[in-house]
Parts: sequence; structure tokens; C-alpha cells
Amino acid sequence: MLQVYNTLTREKEIFKPVKEGEVSIYACGPTVYNMPHIGNYRTFLMTDNIVRTLEYLGYRVKLVMNITDIDDKTIRDSKAAGMSLKAFTDKYTAEFFKGLDMLNIKRAFAYPRATENVDGMIELSRKLIEKGLAYEKEGSVYYRISGFPEYGKLSRLNFDNILIGASVDVDEYDKDNPRDFALLKASTPEEIERRIYYDSPWGKIRPGWHIECSVMAMNSFGPTFDIHTGGVDLIFPHHENEIAQSEGATGKPFVCTWIHGEHLIVEGEKMSKSKGNVFTLPEIVEKYGGEVVRFMFLSVHYRKKLDYSEAFAENAKNNYLRLKETLDNLEFAMKGADDKSYHGDPETLGILPDLEAQFRHALEDDFNTPKALTVFRELSRAANLYLEAGKNRKVLEKVYALYRQFSDVLGLFVPAGKEEIPKEVVRLVEEREAARKKKDWGTSDALREKIRALGYVIQDKKEGPNVKKAEES
Repeated sequence: MLQVYNTLTREKEIFKPVKEGEVSIYACGPTVYNMPHIGNYRTFLMTDNIVRTLEYLGYRVKLVMNITDIDDKTIRDSKAAGMSLKAFTDKYTAEFFKGLDMLNIKRAFAYPRATENVDGMIELSRKLIEKGLAYEKEGSVYYRISGFPEYGKLSRLNFDNILIGASVDVDEYDKDNPRDFALLKASTPEEIERRIYYDSPWGKIRPGWHIECSVMAMNSFGPTFDIHTGGVDLIFPHHENEIAQSEGATGKPFVCTWIHGEHLIVEGEKMSKSKGNVFTLPEIVEKYGGEVVRFMFLSVHYRKKLDYSEAFAENAKNNYLRLKETLDNLEFAMKGADDKSYHGDPETLGILPDLEAQFRHALEDDFNTPKALTVFRELSRAANLYLEAGKNRKVLEKVYALYRQFSDVLGLFVPAGKEEIPKEVVRLVEEREAARKKKDWGTSDALREKIRALGYVIQDKKEGPNVKKAEES
């Protein structure tokens, strides 16, 4: 029975989805203004592990992860780079997807972009104004947190000193000094000149950060869904504000289970540019390989800080290679295995069901991947003992099947073969084919660019569209 730690209640709870057998997950994705660092990817991999575990346990999972392509940072840094906002964010969106592939992170069902959902943000703001939970001020729209009595229930911070009516325009602010936050921001003259604005009843605006996720999540799943994931740094103000906006508008619970991953630190210190200890994923993957980095992340529970160091990475690499060596030895042994009559091996076969149960129980205990890896190592030990003494094909096949099951659930040891095209790419290809049949070439070209932004290229052939992963430049 799956138990999950819910940040909202601060307790492990027996997991029960809104709809039996199906799980809806919204994950806070990247803000595409820079190369994501390894701490970002630890959170993305946490979500991937949750999806894989739920699928292993028999659930049908729909994951939606947003892409924040308009906010304070993207506007600021695109200007500094001398690029349009779209060109700038497309560049780093492509880098984000490359990182997912490096770590064998399965693609989500959809990656909605903030810039594609602004109409919904304007409508949500209008609804909140009608309810008295938001107000317009100098062309911006702010959320009135004093109108939502449950504000603070996720972060459990002390809000006694809230300055009623004081408003803040920045997306990120001091957690000890909350204010009414911007839903929509009046576009500055500079933003208007750069065409970073949307027409609204209150003038030319662009969205604030917090409203973006409320709209994209509810557009994907409705007012209430099962799981929302993100890093602990998002609990306040971002996720607290998501709850206030969403529940204030609908009057219904927004998220049933909040799951937050802890920070990744470097040699006991928080990553910061001033300390020179910020590492991008490509840097670490180039040194150790993507699967070793994935193994390293899995070796520490998502609710514990991961203290990255070269010694820690080397230890993860050695443990990974030992498991990989066992897999290679099993595959080699099966090539020359004994096909004679099968007499079985009670000792080896007898422990397999118990190891499978231990592995399942580990993941059912709040996605405990370190414990699951311990069970995996026990299976490796048993496999190596058998390889020293026996080579019966049917025994090897049963050991190998369980070994593969463990590795697939953990996303390790990806077999060579044709890559599965992500569902979102398939959907966009189908939409593009429909547009082409209507000779709607403008829509067709726009969809081709969306597919390219997801890291795939499309070739139009007589037999139909041929889709493949774009080669890295």
C-alpha cells in the first residue's frame, strides 16, 4: 500500500487518487532563462521516479510539466543577451530537453508554456476581482491575501505581520514579509517596446509568475488533482500563492498531495555563483555519464539534502558499475546457458519473490529509492553467486527478468533500441498532419517549430511523417 509524505499535512498518508486507477501530476518545470543546474534536475528526476513507481504499481499516470517562458528573469536576461524573449526562451527550452534525455527522464504528457496560456490568466484574474480577492492598481492586478483566511496553510509561516493592502511586484520575495502579490503586471514602456505585453481589461499587461501555474494546472486537470511536485524552495511563496489563487477562485481543494524535493548542496554549502560551486548538468554528465548521475540522485531520499562532492560521485559510480557488471555477466551467461532439462534451483529461485516484495515495499514507502537500491544490490549478489555455480538457462532467465524489472523501474541500464517518441510530440505531429491536409501552412509551420523546441525533427515523406530526435549541434 503506497504511503506518501504530504507537505500540506506534514504526514505520510495512504495514497488514494481522485479517480481510481489514474493519477494526475502537475510538476513545476524549468524557468528557461539559463542552463539548468544539477539541483534543478534532481527535482525533475524526483518527479520521474514518482511517475515510474506509480506505473510499476499499476496506475495510469498523466504528468504535465510547465515551462515558464515569461517572468522577471526571462525578460531581464533576454534583454541582456540582446535577444527576443521567444528566441531566448526557445534556446534554453531546448537545453532543458537535452538534459532530460541525459538522465533518461521520461517525457511528460504535455509541456504547456506560460505564454500560450495568458488568456486563462486574464480570466482567472477577472474572476478573483469579482470575488473580492483581487484588485487593480495602476494597471496591475494584485491578489488580496487578507481575503483568503487559509493563506499560509502549506508553508505554515507566521503571517501575523502582514501589511494589509501593501503590494509587491517582484516574483520572489522575503518569506518573512509576505505581501499582496501581482497576478498580472502592467507592462513597462520598455516591455511594450519589446512587444512583451498582452491586451487586457486593465491595459497592456504581462503575467506574474504565480498565476501561470494555477492556470496551466487547472487547464490540464480541472480544479482538483492528485499530486503537485516541486523543490522545497517553491513552498513559499510560489505554491502558497497557487493555492490561494486556485482555491479562492473555485472554492475547491486544489491539490490532494504536495510532494517537495530537498536541496542539492555542494560540499556542505548552498550552490551560488559567488562561491563558484554551481554545476550544470552537462558538466557533471561529461565527467561521470548520465546513468551514474541518475544513480547518484536515486541513492539519496528525495526529502533529504543531497551533498554533492567528487567523493560522493565516485562512490555512486563504483556502485553503479558493480550493478552494471552483473547485468552484463547475466546477458553473457545466457548466451551459453545449459538448455538441458530444467531441474530448478530452489535456493536462487526461492529468494526472488522475497526480493521483489522488498523492492516494491521500499518504493511504496514514500518512493524510497535508496532502500530499493539496497534490494537491487542483494539481487546482484544472489545473481553473482549463482553465476559462479550454475548456468541453467531457465534460472538465469528468471533472475535476468527480475533484474531488468528493477532497472526499468529505476530508469537504469537503458537497452539499445528504437527510442519511444514522447506522447506530446506524437500529439503535435497529428495536429500538424491535420493542418497540412487543410493546407493550413501557417499552423503547420508553427507546429513544426513546437516539435523542434521539444527536441525532435520531422521529415515529410510519401509514407507519412518521419519523426526523430534532433541531433545536438
